[in-house]
Amino acid sequence: MDHSYRSGTAHASRFLFLIAQFVDRRIPAEFFSAQFRELQNTQSTYLDADVSSVIGMLSVDVGAYLGDVEIRGVDYIDSEQLWLAAGQAFRDLMTVQSEHFEREAG
Repeated sequence: MDHSYRSGTAHASRFLFLIAQFVDRRIPAEFFSAQFRELQNTQSTYLDADVSSVIGMLSVDVGAYLGDVEIRGVDYIDSEQLWLAAGQAFRDLMTVQSEHFEREAG
């Protein structure tokens, strides 16, 4: 296993851990959104294409999340919709990670 794969896996694991916390409802949507953006800004360059694609799709939903119901318009989603999107992203990332491990096991 080469170093770049391990690095990519470690960075993907950070996203998986954060998403899992939100999907398990251990952290609120506002915290998840802020932490996701922080990770995306600092870790995205280290992700492989498959993981980056999943993170990019979830990023659209994180960007559309707006917790304040008073100012939310039709272009925004609420915390439950973000939770659903995060759940799908988590499943997709687990699939990608599993495929990577299978390729490595060869």
